[in-house]
Amino acid sequence: MSTETEIGDQTGDRTGDHTGDLAGSRSGNENSGATGTGAPVLVGVDFDLIPWEKWQKPGAEGRVKIAYTQGLRVRLMELPAGFDEHEWCLRGHQGYVLQGEFTIHFEDRSVPCRPGMGFVIPDDEKHRSQGAEGEPTVVYVVDKVVPTA
Repeated sequence: MSTETEIGDQTGDRTGDHTGDLAGSRSGNENSGATGTGAPVLVGVDFDLIPWEKWQKPGAEGRVKIAYTQGLRVRLMELPAGFDEHEWCLRGHQGYVLQGEFTIHFEDRSVPCRPGMGFVIPDDEKHRSQGAEGEPTVVYVVDKVVPTA
């Protein structure tokens, strides 16, 4: 899972502002609400309107659609069969497996995941993922945007 810390609009464009929430969307979503400040907040993510971007880290190259809202990064990820992340990640993630099977490896255990399963990985727990052979993995992943100094 990527360690990006950038914030942008629903189409995946990045801005240098690493502290604010998404205040709207260029994609024309009609399902925005208002916050206490009166700024609209993205509620629904229409992944059909978001272009695929290349996603890679050592051992895993795939593609991703990214939206940012309310301090969260929301991703639809597609990774090839047999991917094998080489680096440990410390960021917590929550997600849902749509297609393919993969295993989340922790320092002391491994957890197999298959379509229809959700997962919740707490912050600061070292983990990495490895895909099964045979078919790509498609997963919906949500994590906190990490502000940078």
